[in-house]
Amino acid sequence: MTTKPNLPELRIKNAWLLRENASVHIHKLFAKEGVEMCDHKSINKTVVRYSKAWVPQQKQILTAMCDIMGLEFRQNIIDVYIAPWFYAFSDPMVIGIKMTQKEFVSNLTHELIHRLLTDNTSLPYDYDLISIWGELFGKNHAITTLVHIPVHAIHKAIIVDVLNDPSIKDDDLERCLGFEGKDGDYVKSWEYVDKHDYKKIIEKLKGSYKS
Repeated sequence: MTTKPNLPELRIKNAWLLRENASVHIHKLFAKEGVEMCDHKSINKTVVRYSKAWVPQQKQILTAMCDIMGLEFRQNIIDVYIAPWFYAFSDPMVIGIKMTQKEFVSNLTHELIHRLLTDNTSLPYDYDLISIWGELFGKNHAITTLVHIPVHAIHKAIIVDVLNDPSIKDDDLERCLGFEGKDGDYVKSWEYVDKHDYKKIIEKLKGSYKS
């Protein structure tokens, strides 16, 4: 009998402090002339829009990534900060405001996989995973490619085996091609996953966490 993983509570929030202390300065540097900074009210609307897309799928996606890896999140609450002029990163969890609802769910899933792999109840949060992943997948990869091989393998398992929507992966690869070209690090990590079979990659990963 398998036990259900303890899933974290996700709080999708208007990152108003980040907006006032970082986004405004980025806006001054890069915004086109005459384009005003989005206000507090508009970001709140984005938070609502993102939440409506995420909440119905939250339990299914979080359960899937925990089950796939046999891991549990160390944190019981994860804040997801929404701020202008950012794209997405996992620690702290920050996501920008320009995504469609489908893109947001895909990107949040991606960032949560990063968080699960690096901050779980099986390993110390500062464990040297880069060395382990280099041994598993090859030390010749750029760091960005190397850290995204496990992320994309797990994401593909969720996309194919849980959500049954291959278009999510196609859309993500198209975005990667758009901002970094065919020789980019994210594209290379997707190519590695497609070439080496996401299921085999996941089995190697699981073995490394157990050992």
